[in-house]
Amino acid sequence: MKIISKEFAVKTRSRFDSIDITEQVSEAIKGINNGIAHVIVKHTTCAIIINEAESGLMKDFLNWAKKLVPPEGEFEHNIIDNNGHAHVISAIIGNSRVVPIIEGKLDLGTWQRIILLEFDGPRTRTVLVKSMGE
Repeated sequence: MKIISKEFAVKTRSRFDSIDITEQVSEAIKGINNGIAHVIVKHTTCAIIINEAESGLMKDFLNWAKKLVPPEGEFEHNIIDNNGHAHVISAIIGNSRVVPIIEGKLDLGTWQRIILLEFDGPRTRTVLVKSMGE
């Protein structure tokens, strides 16, 4: 079994942002024909999801995250850094996903894309793709 680790940077544009990273992940799995890819964002104030990347839905992800965990809420963490909301919503959604690799390609459904959700930008984020298989 081969194990390949690749990282890439994602520059977010605003405090809340949603970015389709599917193509970068597809590039990072080269060398694995059949196996799995573990996609993880190496930060505590953003998340990774698999969903449709339609423009309205990309805004909905962020708008509903703000409703679920309002940035103006009371967070003990805000005493040292004004991003308590970002840590909480990131923990709820999760910072990683596992995707099957079949015949050298991500085995995603018709509309599925890998999306980075930013809750404390703009920043440069590091995404790690650890691929395992043959």
